[in-house]
Amino acid sequence: MSCIFGENRDIFFPKLNENLHLISFADIAVKYLKEKGYEPYLCKDEDEARELVHTLPQEGKWPCLFTASDTTGEKDFEEFFTDKETLDMQKFENLGIIKNEALFDEDKLNYFESTIKKYKKSLSWTKDQIVKEFFTMIPDFGHKETGKYLDGKM
Repeated sequence: MSCIFGENRDIFFPKLNENLHLISFADIAVKYLKEKGYEPYLCKDEDEARELVHTLPQEGKWPCLFTASDTTGEKDFEEFFTDKETLDMQKFENLGIIKNEALFDEDKLNYFESTIKKYKKSLSWTKDQIVKEFFTMIPDFGHKETGKYLDGKM
């Protein structure tokens, strides 16, 4: 949408009503399963879910294990803009627009770019080093590190 209808540096985002659109992944999964004709069956642990996947679907049930979000990068809800940004909330009914100017610190940008190039050239870096560089460029960069990752939970 922003490529077609936006101006340079515009960022489009969905206008969400907190009461209507804050839905958990568990709720989405339950609605999906019901749409597919299954009744969710809540399991106590991963082993139970793995075992029951062989028998419950024939009974019209699907084993589910819902756990708290505790992986790196997850947020309670997605924020599309901050109170420091200029917004256009009038142009579209269901989309808001963040209006951006090309504001940046050229020295910081050059330092960031050269640091990343050094990492790539040496073929060696750590996640902490990369995250540190993002915080240098974007001091209010929102990154929640827990040491757990979504692919490990799947």
